[in-house]
Amino acid sequence: MFLISAAEFGIDIGKHAGNGGSSFSLVEALVPLTAVIMVFSVPVIIVLAVLRYRSNRQKSINEMVMKLADQGQPIPPELFLEPGKKRKSDVSSGLSLIGAGIGLMGFFWFADADEAVGIGFIPLMIGLGQLIAWKIEQNKKDA
Repeated sequence: MFLISAAEFGIDIGKHAGNGGSSFSLVEALVPLTAVIMVFSVPVIIVLAVLRYRSNRQKSINEMVMKLADQGQPIPPELFLEPGKKRKSDVSSGLSLIGAGIGLMGFFWFADADEAVGIGFIPLMIGLGQLIAWKIEQNKKDA
């Protein structure tokens, strides 16, 4: 795959070979290699662990639903929600996006990047759309 020489790590083997090579340590050569491997493998391991946890959780939920269905029991909808997470309301999401849009517009305006101020309109308009959708749903519920 990859061949890494001691010279790439700044290790002069010839210099140490004159005295039997005893002062050259293999650990000195492996430390940078191990550091690079760890830096790139730890995030991958974390992602794989999270995916495995979610898969096992979903499998146990599916088994529980099958048992409840076999027994003729009602299936609670809360079973399918993520633990500890509530669904954000459209009002909360809409106001957050409106705030982000206004913040971006202000940032670009104060940074004298007047041509980029329009970028803030994207989250601003999405937030307004969510507020409009929330208001329409409220009117349907009241009617």
